Amino acid sequence: MSTKATRKPRLLWFDLSSTRSAAQCIQAFLPHCHIDQACGLDDLTAEADKPAPDMLCLQFDRPDSNGLNLLMEIKQRSPSLPITMLTVQHSEELAVWAFRSGVWEYLALPLSHAEFNRYLRSLRDLCEMRARPAGTQRQRPRRTERLPDCVRLNREQHVQQPLLAAITHIDSHFRERIDESDMAALCAMSTVRFSRLFKQYCGIGFQEYVTRKRMQAAEELLFNSDIPVSSVAYTVGFKDPSYFSRAFRQHFGRSPSACRTHRRQPPSQLDETSESADGEILQVS
Repeated sequence: MSTKATRKPRLLWFDLSSTRSAAQCIQAFLPHCHIDQACGLDDLTAEADKPAPDMLCLQFDRPDSNGLNLLMEIKQRSPSLPITMLTVQHSEELAVWAFRSGVWEYLALPLSHAEFNRYLRSLRDLCEMRARPAGTQRQRPRRTERLPDCVRLNREQHVQQPLLAAITHIDSHFRERIDESDMAALCAMSTVRFSRLFKQYCGIGFQEYVTRKRMQAAEELLFNSDIPVSSVAYTVGFKDPSYFSRAFRQHFGRSPSACRTHRRQPPSQLDETSESADGEILQVS
C-alpha cells in the first residue's frame, strides 16, 4: 500500500461551542489525524504551501441559528470539502436538517468507542479516494445517512411525524422517478395536505427537495469522477441532460463543466474563476 493511501487524514476544526470546549475532543483525534484549528472563515482559503484539509469538523454544544447559518456559509464557500457536524445537544430533527443540508457526518457527543472507530474508517476511505491518480474514477465514499444510535433510539417518540416515511424514501430513492402523489399515499394523506405539510416541515416544496438531493449527488460525481456530464445527469435521476445542465446552472451559478474545472484548478486561479461564477449568478437571477 502506498504512503499516500496510508497518510493521516487532515482535519480543519471549527470550535463553535459556547464555552470553546473542543480541546478534549480534538485531543482524542490527534493520534490518528493532523488537525488545524480554524480561527475564522479566512482559514478556508487554501495556502500554496499547505495541503488542503480532507474534512471540515464543526463542533457545537448547543447549536443555535447563528451556528447553523455559519455551517451553511462554510459549505457555500467550500462546497467540495465534506463537513462533519459534532454536537452535544442533539435531536432527530437536527440530524435530519444536517443531512438535508449536505453535512457528510453527524456525530452526537460523547462518541462511543464503536462510533469513533467507524468515523476513523470513513476518514481513511476518504483519504484513499483522494490519493488516487488524476484521471481515475474517484467515487467519493458514501456519506453515512443513518442516524446515530443515540438519535435513532428516540425515533419512537417521533412516530407522530407523518412525513418521516416519505423523507426516508426520497433520501434513499431520489435517483429514481418519484411522484408527489405516491409519497402522499405512502403517508396516508391527500396530495394537497402532503404538499402543505411537506413545505411546512422542510421549508421547501417537494420538487425542490428532490432537486436539491439530486444536485448534491451530481456535484459529488463531478468533483470525484471523470464520467461525462450527460452520464452524471442520468445517474442522479434526470432524463434530459440539457435540462439537467440548465437546472444545475440555476442551482449552483455555473455549468456542470465549469464546476468540475473550478474544483480542479490550482488555488491561485480560484479567485479569477469565482469572479466569473459571480457574473453567471447575476445572469441567471
